[in-house]
Amino acid sequence: MSVFKKFPKTFWVANTVELFERWAWYGLFNVLAIYLTASTDTGALGFTQTQKGMLMGIITAAVYFLPVFTGAIADKIGFKISLLIAIVLYFSGYILMGQMTTYTSVFMTFGIIGLGAAMFKPVISATVAKTTTKETSSLGFGIFYMMVNLGALIGPVVSSKLRENAWSYVFISSAAAIAINFMLVIFLYKEPQREKNTDSLK
Repeated sequence: MSVFKKFPKTFWVANTVELFERWAWYGLFNVLAIYLTASTDTGALGFTQTQKGMLMGIITAAVYFLPVFTGAIADKIGFKISLLIAIVLYFSGYILMGQMTTYTSVFMTFGIIGLGAAMFKPVISATVAKTTTKETSSLGFGIFYMMVNLGALIGPVVSSKLRENAWSYVFISSAAAIAINFMLVIFLYKEPQREKNTDSLK
């Protein structure tokens, strides 16, 4: 238990933010294929399997490619500002996507969500790295990935229940989880010391 006390407040804030971010992302992503292709009679969009594959494939690939650039941007403008930009992109995308019906508009709004994810990923990982030491890094990243998995578990369970009532509830749920993150970052997140870049990411 003494090791847990060595983590600064920002470490715990970052992990809580990660939990809600994964909740929001997987809450949508795990039912997105159904939403895109199911019949319009159910409130879904009725797109083809090809359209679904293009949308989910391209945007998901971009999420894992763009952090090369968004991470560099975060180093320039600061982690807190980058997180707030990511959260605004996320929130806007979740709200707008639930209102779009054409393929182009849905593609673009999911792209906004993807850009938010690309802004978010490098910052939250770097925060964990910069708020841990050689002594606490293994446990710190263990806690971090536990939060990732917990969010990835809760989100789909919640959204699967909500979509039985209305698809709009899925988007509202994801937006609400991200809105919680906005408050956490604004009031509790403290910019980590830049010079505390240890070899914990190696």
